[in-house]
Amino acid sequence: MTFRSFASSSKGNAYMVSDGDTTILLECGLTLPKLKKAIGFTLSQCAACFVTHEHKDHSHAAAQLIKLGIPVYMSEGTARALELPEAEILDPGETVQVGWLRIMPFRVWHDAAQPVGYLIDDVRTGERLLFAADTRNLDYAPKRLTHIAIECNYEEAVLSRSQRMPDRLKERIRHTHMEVGDCIKYLHKLDLSKCLTVWLLHLSAGNSNEESWMRRFFREFPGLDIRICPE
Repeated sequence: MTFRSFASSSKGNAYMVSDGDTTILLECGLTLPKLKKAIGFTLSQCAACFVTHEHKDHSHAAAQLIKLGIPVYMSEGTARALELPEAEILDPGETVQVGWLRIMPFRVWHDAAQPVGYLIDDVRTGERLLFAADTRNLDYAPKRLTHIAIECNYEEAVLSRSQRMPDRLKERIRHTHMEVGDCIKYLHKLDLSKCLTVWLLHLSAGNSNEESWMRRFFREFPGLDIRICPE
């Protein structure tokens, strides 16, 4: 199983998972031309797209992908919020298999209608990816994870010192996005014995510190491959 990040910020999110035979998109938060360019104009090779929630930086091209004949999966609440009756509905706990990839949404916490994360299994190899973007916290702890792609948005010490950001926006961030310390606490709750790679998603440009965070994660999880997804 391979995981690729094409965009990971409030400007847009788009990721790809492939088992070598089947390729799916996670999020489509770019314009269609930008999405095509980002993935190398191989959009026709994508078997499906899975959207976590209705905010445009995650769902921008959903309607266009459907028009191109690519199934776009999301929760019922997300489909209603996007006014997309043509979307494929997949609610938490329900599974769908696309090629050899089995995908199941699970509940996350964000200021959206019915946001979800996705657990993706390669039924041939046993590899398992947890994908959770834009969430305040997580109470879902699946076993046998080999790959993790997780929201790690801001650092409280940096956010609280910000002079450019209004207090109302700071509070929204605190209640809707995952703080680096909370991300680390969550990862410590998981069995990481089989985990190969952790990707940190959706870092806030003004409220994060890449170098400091990498040092911190390396101390907390020695030997684990930690990667930060760029904007």
